[in-house]
Amino acid sequence: MPQSSGEAIPPALIDEALERVLASRGFRGSARKQRFLRFIVQETLAGHADRIKAYAIAIDVFDRDASFDPLLDPVVRIHAGRVRRCLEQYYLTDGASDAVRITIPKGSYVPQFTGMPAVAPFAALHSRAEHQADGNAAAGGRGPGEPAGDPAQLSTPPWRPRFRFAAKPRTAVLASAVLLAVAALLFTLWGVDSIRREPSGGVPPAFVERGPALLVVPFANGSTDPSQDIFAEGYTEELIGALVRFKNVLVFGAETSFRYKSAAALRQAEPNLPIDYVLKGSVAQVGGQIQVTAVLIDAKTRRYLWSDNVRRDLTAATMVDLRQDIAVRVARALVQPNGVIEEEEARHAADRPPTALSSYECLLRTRQYWRHLDADLHGQVRTCLERAVQTDPLYADAWAALAMVTIDETRLGFNPRSADPDPLATGLELAQRAVALAPDSPLPHQALGLAYWLRREPQLSIAAYERARALNPHGPDILADLGRCYSLVGDWQTGIPLIQEAYARNPAQPSWYRIVIATYHYVNGRYDEALAEAQRVDVPEFVLSHVALAMIHAQAGHKSDAAREVREILRLDPDFGAKIVPELERRNIAPPTIAKILDGVRKAGLAVPSG
Repeated sequence: MPQSSGEAIPPALIDEALERVLASRGFRGSARKQRFLRFIVQETLAGHADRIKAYAIAIDVFDRDASFDPLLDPVVRIHAGRVRRCLEQYYLTDGASDAVRITIPKGSYVPQFTGMPAVAPFAALHSRAEHQADGNAAAGGRGPGEPAGDPAQLSTPPWRPRFRFAAKPRTAVLASAVLLAVAALLFTLWGVDSIRREPSGGVPPAFVERGPALLVVPFANGSTDPSQDIFAEGYTEELIGALVRFKNVLVFGAETSFRYKSAAALRQAEPNLPIDYVLKGSVAQVGGQIQVTAVLIDAKTRRYLWSDNVRRDLTAATMVDLRQDIAVRVARALVQPNGVIEEEEARHAADRPPTALSSYECLLRTRQYWRHLDADLHGQVRTCLERAVQTDPLYADAWAALAMVTIDETRLGFNPRSADPDPLATGLELAQRAVALAPDSPLPHQALGLAYWLRREPQLSIAAYERARALNPHGPDILADLGRCYSLVGDWQTGIPLIQEAYARNPAQPSWYRIVIATYHYVNGRYDEALAEAQRVDVPEFVLSHVALAMIHAQAGHKSDAAREVREILRLDPDFGAKIVPELERRNIAPPTIAKILDGVRKAGLAVPSG
């Protein structure tokens, strides 16, 4: 697990980490950023963290005099935001493999130091998996009571893939992994953070397949006051910082935006570089308000895809926070799962056969599967994702999606394979692999949450989903999953508002979460409200949707409707009545809720064992 700043990280390692950061592209061209970061790190190591305040930084770093007032002069807040963004971009790119990370939490100028786990290369894991598989076979496999290891240890997860890819010589696998690792390094040094002028041979194919590329053109100063140029520049950096938090779009760094200033200039300097979307706009102070206008353009067709205009009241004290809030709003609208860019990409990929999909398009097709929970689509996306992680073993979100799809072999009974007798264990290992590759990406933690949930470890599951929410506080799918967990264990007051917020943020959220809302109304005797929610569920092959309708109709006195739903239950699973209790228990549904569900389905006519 990552080691926090409260644990013993040798000062020498922190000094080395600091020097690596200061030598990076985001810092080496700015003496102020270097002085800022060096000052707060060295003061912390000297035991003077309590002295790291805006006043001290202004005097020691920015040469202000004793009359400095942080409410009137926001220089420290502005540069702290820039240093935070540069640190984030550094650890997303050049510093992704650093053993020690330096961060500056919001609301403070005191840095934190975190020791990061080492992630074994894919080729080594692959070799170890074969060795373990041979050893397990010789020993007769793990006994049913033998522990599988601490599931919380994510740094070097056990890796025994129970699915098989197409046969491939071990040397080819090793060569592919090495080439991909080198490509990743070259890409981080060359591509996203800043673009060099040396001729390129193109972006490594694996990264092109991970998603579209977005260039943010520096936002214009929309006022007639030249002194506001720095405000527009600061908003552009804030917006790029908000965008790079999302891993499903490649966002060019601020240095690239300010160096080239247009897609045409960037294409001229780097003709092989893919540019799929361009975001531009303006920032203006109008009286006591700030107004931000943003427009998203398809870089190939020059078609306008989206625009927004935000105006908010502005004061000197709220200027930085307000600018950040607006940047986050724009970023969420564009690059959130199911956001503007993803919907546009999904439209382009809709008619392509699974065999022709890129790794990123496999994820888009997987989201389509999650909305409909269709067995045929499950088989397609499983095959597509297996190909994606084989060709791009560093793609954490693809591993996470594959984990969730694999788990559905157990959760939903979709396309089980005799070669994998324990899809849930496989899914957990895949999720752990994804978290180890990208601990700051939400989707791997969601996959881990699903695995723990079906292992009947609800507290670990909720903790994983809460970590995902901390990384993306407004992700509708995260809110919905977390709301489902809280609700089913009996904490309706926490869970239901989360699901409702998920639907408010994304009305296209998969409809089967409404079963939870319907059950909430049902257990409280509000059968009309329960029925209204259950009838909005559009997953006809999901047996629990018919269970919900059957119990609600029965309690409401709709006998013929209840009987029809029982027939649907038995069509999907003739033995469901005999196993309904363990099916509900393995979903961690609270015993009082299970009792009320059983009462309803018995009244509907489903034969359920007593006891």
